Amino acid sequence: MRKSALKLRKIKYTDISSDWVSWINDKVVTKYSGKSFKRHTIKSQKIFLKDKLKNKSSLLFGIFFSDEHIGNIELANISQIHKHCEIRYLIGKKDYWNKGIGAKSINKALNVAFNKLKLKKIYAFTYSNNLASQKVLKKNGFNIEGKMDNFFRYKNRRVKKIIFGLNKVNFKNFENKKTKN
Repeated sequence: MRKSALKLRKIKYTDISSDWVSWINDKVVTKYSGKSFKRHTIKSQKIFLKDKLKNKSSLLFGIFFSDEHIGNIELANISQIHKHCEIRYLIGKKDYWNKGIGAKSINKALNVAFNKLKLKKIYAFTYSNNLASQKVLKKNGFNIEGKMDNFFRYKNRRVKKIIFGLNKVNFKNFENKKTKN
């Protein structure tokens, strides 16, 4: 994968497409997401995006590979008072799964959070059975900070919520180790 082929940019109304809607209606793509519990349309995505764009505690980016919109990543619940936020992500185009794009996209978003927004802590939540999500978080230096039993509903059963965290100092140390190897 060419490094320059992967880009994050703030999402715009013109990015809303039938492709985007098809990913979030795909039960395989959204099996670990709350998006799987309802049907989505172009209209519902316009409403979703309108809410995101006016929300001052959220930055929603499109993930683009060679100018193709393949997913989204969000810095959500941004607190400038407490200097933290949540990271959420989805690679919608299955052709791009298992190619390292999720991990690289998270890394780019972490650089925005720590270097541009000057945050000190990023956290993420995942289902205990979502091994791919756990893997990309660990690839970026996140550590498990907690677990909550019976938190998410998944295929009519309850699964644990795993709470991951990463602070700015550990991110810098993790990045330095990667460049030395």
